[in-house]
Amino acid sequence: MKLPSLLLALMLSAGVAPGAYAQASAANSAASAAAIENGLRPAFDIAGEVPARWTIEERMEHWRVPGVSIAVIRGGKLLWAKGYGVLQRGRPEKVDADTMFSVGSVSKVAAAGIALRMVDAGILDLDRDVNAYLRRWKVPANDLVAQSPVTLRGLMSHSAGLTVHGFPDFQPGAALPTVFDTLDGRPPAVTAPVRVTYVPGSHWRYSGGGITVEQLLIEDVSGIAFNAAARRYLFEPLGMTRSSYEATIADKWGNIAKAHGPDGAARALPRGYESMPEIAASGLWTTPSDYARYVIAMIRSYNDREGAFLANATAQQMMTEVGVSPYGLGPQLSGHGVDRIFSHGGSNDSYKAWMEGHLATGDGVVIFTNGENGDGLLKEIRRAVAAAEGWRMGGSITIPAATPSADMLRAYVGHYRVASPSTIASQRSLAFSLDVKDIEIAMREDRLRVTYRDSEGNKLEDTLIPEGGSWFIEADDGVEQVEFVRGYDGKVSGLVIHNDDYSMDAQLIR
Repeated sequence: MKLPSLLLALMLSAGVAPGAYAQASAANSAASAAAIENGLRPAFDIAGEVPARWTIEERMEHWRVPGVSIAVIRGGKLLWAKGYGVLQRGRPEKVDADTMFSVGSVSKVAAAGIALRMVDAGILDLDRDVNAYLRRWKVPANDLVAQSPVTLRGLMSHSAGLTVHGFPDFQPGAALPTVFDTLDGRPPAVTAPVRVTYVPGSHWRYSGGGITVEQLLIEDVSGIAFNAAARRYLFEPLGMTRSSYEATIADKWGNIAKAHGPDGAARALPRGYESMPEIAASGLWTTPSDYARYVIAMIRSYNDREGAFLANATAQQMMTEVGVSPYGLGPQLSGHGVDRIFSHGGSNDSYKAWMEGHLATGDGVVIFTNGENGDGLLKEIRRAVAAAEGWRMGGSITIPAATPSADMLRAYVGHYRVASPSTIASQRSLAFSLDVKDIEIAMREDRLRVTYRDSEGNKLEDTLIPEGGSWFIEADDGVEQVEFVRGYDGKVSGLVIHNDDYSMDAQLIR
């Protein structure tokens, strides 16, 4: 039994008035907020050393992020929501629970809710060829789609074979591409055409381009603009009154978090924020408390609660991985049993966002920031939430103190080629989220650095912290561990990437 429910039962059995329960709930909310505000932490603590703990203000200053807003969900209800910092550096307006943020790819999960409401209404079929729905543009025919069609299920799970990982933002005054410009890669779009380059369903590759096809499909079938469809199928049913899919958010909304660069300085001036024309993929503006309504609705639908937002069967499909993809119909999925989690990050140029929900317990969190360095802050806040709320997954872990010699570290330096994945588990590996083919291990000062690169030139970098022997943990997120493998001759021959759900291996090639 969740703590608030337990308190209510105890109070009623003791003859305590419900008003006292409300006070106890308020006290729980305040205690949770205080623990989180003062409990930001790194991905790992080292055994025998005093663990690092920070306040949210200290880390906002460290990361040069002027504003952040948080909503914490406990037991299927919003526990508390609160803002910190300012809308724009150098101005006095404060971030609060009603401040709207650009949320990047968190937009994709909300877009999935729109599509799935249309599935429940019998308007869309998850497994029909999308060209049967598209009226103003078609997925170009080729030998690959002749073998397996592009479907809505494939688009939502990033397994439809489509290109274009993500989209850059547009500065004030810049010409904005139409959805057709984006899909065909013509100016003023600045990305390549969205095309099928592998047999749909045979592989997965994160594709904002695929979500743009989903956006057009929703418009063509509904007969209305995407933002109007969002109001009809998502915002109004859930009471999300501070949410909008607008390429350029209108000033009429007021209380809008402004954009900031890596130095913490305001950017995209004079307006103060960029435009995101690929709206289904990255164009949602919302608040953590508004988005928490949607997270709660998905949890309720999955658990077949009365008055649920989605049919239970639909929600079950939403929260099931599609083939070789680690994504369901919209969210990324991880864990199992009581640790089953759906989540998604968001990363526009000047805004970073995170959402997650726990299907078994009804817990969750939504965090939005208005700074380019917000990813680091998000992770530290998320760990503080996990610790304060007693989650088994995602807090700091403790590792032993380990000091490998410089010679040992240098032995691991090299270029590693990812082995062709042969199992569903290896293809779902989170390290393939950028379609990773190559891994570079370098030594900088006294630390190893890992760089993942994909075929489109995207890369992820992190520092490796020794755990003992040939095992290292990635410092930035503490989720993935790197194990270096020595062959029969004692020489380093490859590495294995481990995480909570999957693993993958790579061979040393030079």
